[in-house]
Amino acid sequence: MKLNNQSIIQGTYLPPGDKSISHRIVILTGQAIGKSEISNLLEGEDVINTINAMKLFGVNIKKKGDKYIIFGLPAGGLFQPNKTIDFGNSGTGIRLISGLVSSNNIYAKLIGDHSLSQRPMKRVTKHLSRIGAVIKLKKGSYPPISLKGTGKAIPLTFDITIPSAQIKSAIMLSALNTIGTVKIKEKNSTRDHTENMLKSMGYNIKVRENTKYRFIEMRNNKEIKTINYNVPGDPSSAAFLITAACLKPNSNLIVKNILFNKTRIGFIKTLRSMGGNIKVIRKRKIHNEFIADLLIKQRKNLNPTILESFEIPLQIDEIPILSIAASFANGLTVFKGLKELTFKESNRLELIHENLKKIGVKTKIKNFDLYIYGNYDLKKGAAVIKHDNDHRILMSFFIANMICKKNNIIKDKSCVKTSYPTFFKDISEFSN
Repeated sequence: MKLNNQSIIQGTYLPPGDKSISHRIVILTGQAIGKSEISNLLEGEDVINTINAMKLFGVNIKKKGDKYIIFGLPAGGLFQPNKTIDFGNSGTGIRLISGLVSSNNIYAKLIGDHSLSQRPMKRVTKHLSRIGAVIKLKKGSYPPISLKGTGKAIPLTFDITIPSAQIKSAIMLSALNTIGTVKIKEKNSTRDHTENMLKSMGYNIKVRENTKYRFIEMRNNKEIKTINYNVPGDPSSAAFLITAACLKPNSNLIVKNILFNKTRIGFIKTLRSMGGNIKVIRKRKIHNEFIADLLIKQRKNLNPTILESFEIPLQIDEIPILSIAASFANGLTVFKGLKELTFKESNRLELIHENLKKIGVKTKIKNFDLYIYGNYDLKKGAAVIKHDNDHRILMSFFIANMICKKNNIIKDKSCVKTSYPTFFKDISEFSN
């Protein structure tokens, strides 16, 4: 795990399977009658918890070699789970499964760890209650979720005003067992993996969008077909090594088989605007998703940037690592409209601010805007990083060792298992 201010990043890197796609492909193949094969599935704790949930609903899931074999059930065919379903730290898992359960005539109690139990669920469940599901939350907003689904879901039109792929996907999963046409209007474009998978699996789904809205129509008069699916590399995980390579001149990194969906690569656009030398060397389309290889040959220090609030949703998970890049760019960087960061695994906005100050970076928060006063000087470092068991905060401030005089102190690194179990192994392999 050696990484310090002398380190540069070099090598050919294959990122772990994408977490968002891994959750969704497990759920959707679990609703496709017959045999599907999934390769490069992310084996982090979050995805494993989704696999365990689908098993409790009666889906047959086995690992054979490096592939997962899934024999799905038809829409509406979920079994009554015989125990409480624990999602650990996974907001994606608990919200998506809530959508799936809501239109099935079964009862499920969904729980999570201490962090997940403090994260808002009503933004999702208020939509699911409208179709006829009966839902109870702790203090009206938080897990545990007690959910009695309905076998007679009402087909409705949903207007989603909060930019959230989890809200949208939960509604879409509820539509799988809803007779009639379900319509969704989304104000901002968010990750569209659920839509892309359903198209690839032959479902009756129509999607159109303009500069302001995305419109989705779903009708369950076609069964979901089985699929053999190779999960592409996770850009949110790869962002740590990509940003690390851009931090230090003389870094040379090739990234293979990375998901290049337009809703997931906002951070690459941002790094390029800061002077990151990132080139796309091979781009192709598989199962309605763009995949690419990247070449990073960094030859100079980065510049500061300003991100407007409308740019944030497409790189919300990468703000922690981008804050490290901004700290080593000479001038003021501003990330605007970061309220959504306060609803993540932790209050990420506050933790970024607090830890930047600890390592010696001037920063302030004003009305959910984050101001980072960066320069090319090495930071003092030697700080005890507060990460509140948030994997992205931990990994970001581990990368910060590259720009600090003394390495920072990170206690209990176990939370990386939720999304990127091989993080420290990969850092060791590609840092010199």
